[in-house]
Amino acid sequence: MGRKIGQFRGGFSILLCAAVVMGITLSMGACSRSPQIEVKGQEAILSPVLLGVCSIFMKIENSGNGADTLVDAKLNIPNTVTELHDVQDGKMMKQEHIPIPAKSVVQLRPGRQHIMVFKLPKEVREDEEFVLYLRFEKSGEKRVTVKFAKIDKPAR
Repeated sequence: MGRKIGQFRGGFSILLCAAVVMGITLSMGACSRSPQIEVKGQEAILSPVLLGVCSIFMKIENSGNGADTLVDAKLNIPNTVTELHDVQDGKMMKQEHIPIPAKSVVQLRPGRQHIMVFKLPKEVREDEEFVLYLRFEKSGEKRVTVKFAKIDKPAR
């Protein structure tokens, strides 16, 4: 009978250790360095000069503890071409990615970082909506609805 109690204590110790290790592992996961991406205030402004071109502006909020990177954007409108852009020394430049630091808000806005769209259909009009797919390095794809805003409306 003494042996069974000893075996029970040994088994209990192993279970207790396993539970402690699992608890530590789970708590480390809760404090992980993963991003938490949210997109707000998205709008597209049709170019008043170039037919079939628009710029897309928005706020990208990362409330997470880890950084992320916007690496691509696509529309649900066939044959369009999208590019990530920034303005440097007064010149618009194509970018491969847009960094989204942890605990930050990145504003895509006129004269700064933004998304350019080319080859839009001629019949696109203000107040129409489309779907924009944003691809982040860590967070994956985010789907957002965007509306073509009035040209005279200031972008956010």
